[in-house]
Amino acid sequence: MRIHKPDSYKLAVDFKKRRLVAENRYELISLLNDMITTICFLVGSYFFFTSQTKTGTIMFVIGNANTLFRAILSLVRKIHVEWMNEQSQTAEK
Repeated sequence: MRIHKPDSYKLAVDFKKRRLVAENRYELISLLNDMITTICFLVGSYFFFTSQTKTGTIMFVIGNANTLFRAILSLVRKIHVEWMNEQSQTAEK
């Protein structure tokens, strides 16, 4: 298995006979983060229904931290896209 970046936005993982390509790595990370956040909130909710409220609280804190990470990731993606656009406009002149 080999992981590489064919260009600045794509991410590719080569297997023996197949290649898995993510068109936009920021969107891929954002989707994975959303899945992890949802799992944390679901597990935290389950633990609140049982007597393990401390574990539930920890899972909710992790879920909220992932929500913050998603906002930061969106900001980084926006800045990266704008910086790339500014750079391409400068190169065209």
